[in-house]
Amino acid sequence: MKVTKARATENREAIEKAAAALIRERGFDQISVAEVAAAAGLTHGALYSHYRSKEALTQAATSRAFEDTLSEFAGLSPAEFVHRYLSAAHRDHPECGCPNAALVTEVWRQAAGTRETFRDGVQRYVQLIAQMLDTSDEAESKAMAVTMLAAMVGAVALSRAIRDIDTSCSDEILRDVGAQLARFTKTDEPVDR
Repeated sequence: MKVTKARATENREAIEKAAAALIRERGFDQISVAEVAAAAGLTHGALYSHYRSKEALTQAATSRAFEDTLSEFAGLSPAEFVHRYLSAAHRDHPECGCPNAALVTEVWRQAAGTRETFRDGVQRYVQLIAQMLDTSDEAESKAMAVTMLAAMVGAVALSRAIRDIDTSCSDEILRDVGAQLARFTKTDEPVDR
């Protein structure tokens, strides 16, 4: 039976959404195409009608993960951005969180296309943060944005790594990095957990 264009678009959307969540939750190499198809409510064959290889799927899922999270962070003030990024909710739900923090330690092992997609996502995050900052110097804004992103990604990754064995220390990492980043956002708002 032939699939309509509208249905094909819905299927592709479901595949990308499922793959983006699974990749952020478990990592690139810990999921199979069959698991993605099942999570999307499709057959293995239906998935391959959209993506010819796991690499093509991985690249699309990485792009989708960045799209989804960038839209969630857009429009926030710098303090709100830091607060949301360094929240326990973000730490505890990698499947719907920033792909930077979820995939940073393993993306370097992926094919060039996925690494390029990841790089593009990193650059878009830096650009978003730089636009939020109140500085007249474009180079300074970019440098501050890179520093802030690196600190937040590292904080979330470290916090996730120890959350199950020491929640207090995990929370402390998020809180302390948030307090330091308040200097960049020119606010004294504490980052509460």
